[in-house]
Amino acid sequence: MFGAGGSSSRIPETLDETLEDDDNDPDYVDEDDVDGDDDDEEEEISYFSMGSRTRFDRSRDWWPKITKPQEEGLSLLMDGEFGRVRHQLDSRSGRKNVARKLFSRNLGARPTYREDIASDILPNSSGTAVASYPANAYVGQFSSDSAFYYTCVRNFRLHVYDMKAPLRPHRPSRLRQHLDDSHTTTMEVIKTIEAAPGRWTITDSHLSPDNQRMIYASISSTVYMTSTLDSSTEQKPISFKDPIPQRRRGYPWGDEEDQFGIWSCKFSADGNEVIAGGSSMIFVYDLIADRRTVKIAGHTDDVNSCCWADTASGNVLISASDDTFVKVWDRRSLAATRKPSGVLIGHTEGITYVSAKGDGRYVISNGKDQILRLWDLRMMRSNTEFESVAKQHYGVPHFDYRAESYPQPRYKAHPLDCSVMKYTGHEVLRTLIRCHFSPAETTGQQYIYSGSSDGRIHIWSLDGRVVEVLDRSNTLPMALDPSGPDPADITPSRVRPCVRDVSWHSQQPILMSTGWLGRRWGLSEGSVIARHEFKGLSKLRGSLEDWVEQDNAERAERARQRVHRSSMPGALSGLDDDEEMDTSDDDEDVPALPVELNSYGFPQGYFMLRSLGTGRVLDVAQGHLDDGTEVILWPATDTSQVESMRRPDSNNQVFFIDTTGALASRHSGHAIDIEQEQLVLRHRRPVSYPFPNAYSHPLPRFVYHPQTKEITVTFASDPSFPTSRRDSSSGAWKEKTYYLTSVPVRRPPTIIDNASALLTTAFSNSIALFGGKAGSNATPEQVFDGEIDLTENDLAEQDRNEAEEIDDSVEPLRPVKVVGLTAEEAAGASDKAKLRRQWEFLPLRISKHRTGMPSQ
Repeated sequence: MFGAGGSSSRIPETLDETLEDDDNDPDYVDEDDVDGDDDDEEEEISYFSMGSRTRFDRSRDWWPKITKPQEEGLSLLMDGEFGRVRHQLDSRSGRKNVARKLFSRNLGARPTYREDIASDILPNSSGTAVASYPANAYVGQFSSDSAFYYTCVRNFRLHVYDMKAPLRPHRPSRLRQHLDDSHTTTMEVIKTIEAAPGRWTITDSHLSPDNQRMIYASISSTVYMTSTLDSSTEQKPISFKDPIPQRRRGYPWGDEEDQFGIWSCKFSADGNEVIAGGSSMIFVYDLIADRRTVKIAGHTDDVNSCCWADTASGNVLISASDDTFVKVWDRRSLAATRKPSGVLIGHTEGITYVSAKGDGRYVISNGKDQILRLWDLRMMRSNTEFESVAKQHYGVPHFDYRAESYPQPRYKAHPLDCSVMKYTGHEVLRTLIRCHFSPAETTGQQYIYSGSSDGRIHIWSLDGRVVEVLDRSNTLPMALDPSGPDPADITPSRVRPCVRDVSWHSQQPILMSTGWLGRRWGLSEGSVIARHEFKGLSKLRGSLEDWVEQDNAERAERARQRVHRSSMPGALSGLDDDEEMDTSDDDEDVPALPVELNSYGFPQGYFMLRSLGTGRVLDVAQGHLDDGTEVILWPATDTSQVESMRRPDSNNQVFFIDTTGALASRHSGHAIDIEQEQLVLRHRRPVSYPFPNAYSHPLPRFVYHPQTKEITVTFASDPSFPTSRRDSSSGAWKEKTYYLTSVPVRRPPTIIDNASALLTTAFSNSIALFGGKAGSNATPEQVFDGEIDLTENDLAEQDRNEAEEIDDSVEPLRPVKVVGLTAEEAAGASDKAKLRRQWEFLPLRISKHRTGMPSQ
């Protein structure tokens, strides 16, 4: 189902070959090169030492600090899959004045997107305590709508809080305390649930999409489900064990062969299924049918975390294990094979948590190798590649992450690393530290955040930079207001809480974190939930002068970079650092703009463009004015060519050519641009660097050729706007001629057509009548996207056959696009294809009489 790919590293055939190549591997760290290393025997002892307080040495630049955006992450941000591209461009060019956007949001014709305002407002405070427990809290998460916040604690208590209710008065005498478990909080408690007995602790819990049910796992083979909104204490067991055969029922040892522990559990998007992972296995339980539907022995070690890859189908499962691998499973293929559809390889130590973006493509995982990785499922390794390295270990021998110390790694990454991005700076020790994507509605999921065993919550931009670090050692006591100003003097805590879980509010810049207070395993316990809010200058510590000085320094740096940019056409070049720009007014050095009139084959004034292949005219879809509105072909809404007799609402089918050769819409006055071969309405945009790019570039020029009745489009740069310099240096696009053409649309097949096609297939391939499967030419990417058959608009113009040239749909809409053809492809096109490239213009007149004068 999925395509494997990614890194170009070859697969080592044997372990011996891998060891021989270690000296040439840039990710390999030679232990002999590090001064002061102890012998192997002493190192093995330190790995198991629970009392060791030695932190791994960051000064050796094993993972250098990222200060500039990484190309891979920046490309993801600019692709539009992680929020609005316009916001990214504004934010990175310094145009991110939130106050100005709030002030002008009611002045514009279009509403202001929430993301444009909220994306740069991040939680930035060290937090204020809002709840405390006598035991370690393992989970602390908002519900999907952030109406609730729930936690699970090692004393087998689950707590659900109402986040819409205000916090209680913060005077210590009025704090709410539950005497049964010493639970203290300023939040409104909806329900406290006493969990069923389990092993050691509750490792995971999850709230259903409707917020009415909660499931939790406690390292047993049974997950329990309970209600959250009523006072009922009933809990339904969900057993993932194999059914006991009839002949063995009643025997006391009947269950001993099926004992295992569940570490992770999650509801599906519709709340009807549960995915669970445990002792090397992955399960799915159907709550409607009340039975287990999937059981996969998919790993060689504990499955610490599992999730659904998307929120739509629920067919793709993700599992992460201590065997260092993230595996992807397609439920539709499990009947034929129990092997994964692909494997995400890159971690060298066990994986503590995996979280999906929800679009079926991107996943993040936290590893005990102290790296958080971003994955693209389209780049995962095949099962064959995985099996070639499955038995090879690239981690630190005998490493135990609970020892609070990470030795120097042998490898920075797996030789078959296929991750897209790596995020470092946090510590993944003591417990299974969790990571998540930021909310979609307010941030476009352009941030990634994680807890850390050193108490420093990290928030990364998708481009790799750390944008915020929230230090839990400076968390304020529960007696203070989380929204109030920080006190002038804050005494850091002597104990850095171990932050296991973090959750970001879906609507507000609020983050909740669960911090363990115990110093070492088994010596002491206790945890505090902290609420981190965004606080402006008036509430943060530090003087206003410090912030002004920092802002001035940043402005000066941006100005210096603008002066020295020379990639923009027409920019000054050859200036040294000490040279100054001459800004004196000298009219003799400024040439006058040339005055010329060129309509590039089009009539002067306003006109309509009619496709000879379809009989329809060019139309701005639904008369919208928004940037990016698609231009289509539609039947003429007003056939009159006399200005005084036309309806004003038909101006979306009227165009003109300006003096630069840009085609523009009369209805909006905006020009027409080409975006991925499609015609779109384009607002004027400021210059952005590097120029040209997909956002900022010269508009294409449209030229009408009366002899052939064709319209060609001329570009100033490669219309695909490649991101890499290697691709941009190619001049293949210059060898093509770009034509404006309509796209044929076939009518949908009827029942009779389908029956006829089935009989034709049966005669040509008789095995089809008996359930045989014909071979498929679909690529893995097409199957992944759920579109095995290309649409008419996706077919390459030169690849259409006679059947695909049929244009018999009764729908009035026809797509229009720009295709690039070589001279041979254009000459060898079919007659129908050439007809679709032909156009005629219908000029508008001022009066009914033809005077030969153009419209004004």
